[in-house]
Amino acid sequence: MNTKLLEIIGLALIGGMIYALFGGGKDGPLWSLFWPCAIGVVAINVYRAKKKKQAKK
Repeated sequence: MNTKLLEIIGLALIGGMIYALFGGGKDGPLWSLFWPCAIGVVAINVYRAKKKKQAKK
C-alpha cells in the first residue's frame, strides 16, 4: 500500500479520535468512535513496521 495513502488515513483516524474525545456528544466522549479509530492507528503502525522490517531483509 502507498505510504502517503497510509499517512492520510492515519491522520483522518487521529482526527476522528480527537473529535470523539473533545467534540463528541453532549454526554461526553464518543467511545464508540474513539476505540475503532485508535485500533486503526495501531494497525497502520504495525503494518508499516512489518513492511519496514521486510524491506531491510
